[in-house]
Amino acid sequence: MKSRNKEDSLIKFFHAIPDLLIYQVITKGLLFVLVYLLKQAALWYLYQMGRSAITSGDLPYILRSPQGWGVLVIGLLALLIYTVFDINAMFLLSDNVLHQRKKPWWSILKEAFVSLRYFTHPQGFFVTLYMGLLGPLIGTAAGISFMVGFSAPNFILNYISDNLWLRVLVFFGVILYLFVMGIYIFTILYVIFKRQKINVGMKSSRYQVTAHWKDFLSSMVGFFLWAGGIFLLVEVGTYFLPMALLSLLPLPLFWARALQIFFTAAFLLGNYLYVLLFCPFLAMKITVLYEYYENLQTPVVFPGKENVKRNRLAAAGLAVALVVISLLGAWNFDTFFPVGHSARIVAHRAGGNLTTENTVSALKEAIRYGADVAEIDVQRTADGEYIVCHDKDLEKLTGVAGDPKKLTLAKIKEYRIKNTARPWEEGDEIPTLEEMLDVAEGNIDLFIELKGKTADEQMVKDVYEMVRERNMLSQCVFICFSYGTVEYIEDTYPDVETGYLVYFSFGNLEDLNCDDLFVETECLSAGEIDRIHENGKKVGVWTVNATSDLNLWLLSDVDYIVTDEVRGALALKRILYHGDDSERILSGLSLRF
Repeated sequence: MKSRNKEDSLIKFFHAIPDLLIYQVITKGLLFVLVYLLKQAALWYLYQMGRSAITSGDLPYILRSPQGWGVLVIGLLALLIYTVFDINAMFLLSDNVLHQRKKPWWSILKEAFVSLRYFTHPQGFFVTLYMGLLGPLIGTAAGISFMVGFSAPNFILNYISDNLWLRVLVFFGVILYLFVMGIYIFTILYVIFKRQKINVGMKSSRYQVTAHWKDFLSSMVGFFLWAGGIFLLVEVGTYFLPMALLSLLPLPLFWARALQIFFTAAFLLGNYLYVLLFCPFLAMKITVLYEYYENLQTPVVFPGKENVKRNRLAAAGLAVALVVISLLGAWNFDTFFPVGHSARIVAHRAGGNLTTENTVSALKEAIRYGADVAEIDVQRTADGEYIVCHDKDLEKLTGVAGDPKKLTLAKIKEYRIKNTARPWEEGDEIPTLEEMLDVAEGNIDLFIELKGKTADEQMVKDVYEMVRERNMLSQCVFICFSYGTVEYIEDTYPDVETGYLVYFSFGNLEDLNCDDLFVETECLSAGEIDRIHENGKKVGVWTVNATSDLNLWLLSDVDYIVTDEVRGALALKRILYHGDDSERILSGLSLRF
């Protein structure tokens, strides 16, 4: 095979950045409209079913009912159109830029739509799911799906992180995903440029990659190193270096804040543009390799001429916009970037990481450190008593296998929870709900999660009576993953506050029949927070542990933050309350944009 020269370098195509950005704006705008229309169709369908939303608690309903499958089909149709159209248009644009064919954008979009017909059979649908659903789920998508923000819920990721074998399995699963993606990376190009069927295109791609695997691997590694270098330049050049220099300058407060806002906005804009441009440049790289392996020679490419005047005008417009934002932000600083927030810190499983989960000791530690709320998990034993325990098997907690709902309270009290904080000391016993209520009374509010298969009407009645007898209804919120259970509490015991736990949703979440909504961080936006508040409900996020995430949500409008990092969350809340300008600006702009 002939050795390639550097004629396929993508640097000389930087002149095409404005065209690539225009393409992204147009395609994403069209796809937004299309997905919006499909979403409205699905919402109308939900309305005809008498429902305002479908959430994680409705999975059995979705899989059992024709209506649920109807909504699922609409969602998969949206995924198919969005993913395939976006990828096809990107490769057609790459060919247009690389060879300066000067096709109008509407012609490229028309070709992309026409090529959808090649993906309407089962193999094409499988390819779409692989790229558009599985990629975002495991965190390897690069913006080719409207589900790019979709990922495994935090509670699943936390469960995986606690299990070595699951971590190993997931690691090799991701490697396998990337390997398969690499082997079949040219499939789309064979389909849209050579009109091959999906299965034939997959065979052609596999042949080319395996025949030229050394060159392919070195080329892709080189591209990602190049892209990583650009990313570091954006990060350092627009934020970290300017912020470091500003900290050394004795500037008046107004101008210091204005400059901090300017560089923070430039940093966020740079990151956004990077994300928009990464996929088109990756598509051009893949297209270059495809043509090279097909012809065994470097493709003839035409870099074209840069429209200097247009680019300068665009850059000047962006600079003026950033200056205006900076001056307005500095002038109304406390309005745009408020100091602190009323978000309450919720200790996950009684005490988070302070000590062993769901124990009296954990609850006492949460009180000692000043947590606002403690979340506990309640299950019913075989003899009708109520214990505080998260798992459906006691083995992880005590080292002895056993299902709490099949054991009596006396038997459960024989076990001791492994003391993770002080392994040399005997662990706590599994507490009853009454014991936890006695400790919490007058000291800390409780989120009582009705857990597992025993979370039925009997549990609701019994737990309600325990709380009411202690005059603790104002201190407790009953929360559950089952929407049916939450609705039953709302209808039967309206004097107790309810919360519905959600890790994915579609529809008008704010219209659900509950007092509070607790949502996975990936499923919540500033607009959704506002809509939930407008409907008179409170909203919380779970489970937030990373410092960057805690910082972001503490400066948002959420009412509750459920976390294992209780000490860190409380300390960060105190810091933000006293107000660090750079943190307030970064979090404020991140939430808005």
